[in-house]
Amino acid sequence: VVMKKIVTLALSMLLSFPIFANAAAQSWLIVPDESSIGFTGTQNGAPVKGSFKTFTGDIQFDPKQLAVSSVRIEVNMTSIATPYSDLTSTLVTPDWFNTNVFPKAIFTAKEFAQIGEHQFQAKGELTIRDKKVPVMVVFNLDELPNNKDRVVGMFTVKRTDFGVGQGEWSSTSEVKDEVDVDFVITALKK
Repeated sequence: VVMKKIVTLALSMLLSFPIFANAAAQSWLIVPDESSIGFTGTQNGAPVKGSFKTFTGDIQFDPKQLAVSSVRIEVNMTSIATPYSDLTSTLVTPDWFNTNVFPKAIFTAKEFAQIGEHQFQAKGELTIRDKKVPVMVVFNLDELPNNKDRVVGMFTVKRTDFGVGQGEWSSTSEVKDEVDVDFVITALKK
């Protein structure tokens, strides 16, 4: 009886080994010229847009293996750009992003769910100014030619959750609290 249990255990381990061997998600390399991260805030009732020009990522994603998928995007906050130089120079100051002290923002996600034919949801965390806040990101995934995929999505955050906009800017009456973050990430299979 003991020998039979040992043989059964050994066989089940051998049979399950290929499952574990294939349990890695596909690795992807971001194509910078075909990718963007932008944001839209509201000041005095008017939309204010900007973007971050430099970011990198470690993307392990497979829609058929969501349980082993993960994403880490690191944004260079000093690469911020807006249509107005005065606004750009204000946003890097200590009252806003304080890029001298906090030069990076990081988004990580390890929990994914498929919510439509090509639509997914990522439960992750966004860190800005060393403040980590949970975020829910909805994105569409499209396969492109030449081993590329494109992800397009958005989410909304509250700037005050991260301490963005302090001093005279801490009120949300002039500059609204909600900021929409939109992104297009084109990536190449490694």
